[in-house]
Amino acid sequence: MNNQETQKVNNNQTLATPPQQPNPFLKQVPTSKTAIPTEIVNSQVEEGVNLIPSMTKEEKVHVRKKNTLNIGSVLSIIILVSIAIGIVSFNIISKAQLNSKKASLSRIEKSVNLGIDKISSNNAILSRVKLYQQVKEDSFSHKKIVEFLNSMAQRVQGVSYRSITISEDLSFELSGKSPDLEQLSRLWYLLGVNENIQTVNLGSVSKNEEGATFSFEGKLILENFKNE
Repeated sequence: MNNQETQKVNNNQTLATPPQQPNPFLKQVPTSKTAIPTEIVNSQVEEGVNLIPSMTKEEKVHVRKKNTLNIGSVLSIIILVSIAIGIVSFNIISKAQLNSKKASLSRIEKSVNLGIDKISSNNAILSRVKLYQQVKEDSFSHKKIVEFLNSMAQRVQGVSYRSITISEDLSFELSGKSPDLEQLSRLWYLLGVNENIQTVNLGSVSKNEEGATFSFEGKLILENFKNE
């Protein structure tokens, strides 16, 4: 037979494998008929093979410490942030309260300044009123004094004045002439006993052919010549 025919025979025929005979020299191991539970098989299939080795105690302690440190760091950061927020909030609240107190103080100062201005104005008015009253109390009427002195001269015959001087404290000076010394004495007496004159003195006197010249010095009583 040639090669082509041999290939056809191999393709068309199935070679039968002879059954294997048991080896009498090998010990036969009895097969166990115990069935493996389906759950264990499934769990083993689901869990798969664990290729990562289990950690030692030192590694577990190190991981635990690391986790503790991480948690402590996070807590420290949270505490610091909380403190910072508290400080910022306190500063904001304090600044707001300070601004409010400054505004309130400014209003109080304005009110006080207005009160001081009013008090100053009232004091100035009172001072002027007191000054006016004092001036009014100390003031006197020159017209009344001149009329009074002239009336005194008219009560003595022939007496006339050349000058009348009146000071602020109601001191006065009179100078004039009289027909004789007798009339001059009479004028001196009238001036000395008058209720409007506090004191009177004869300053000078001289006699000549026409009569006598004189001068008197004295002080009037203010209450009797005040302005109405």
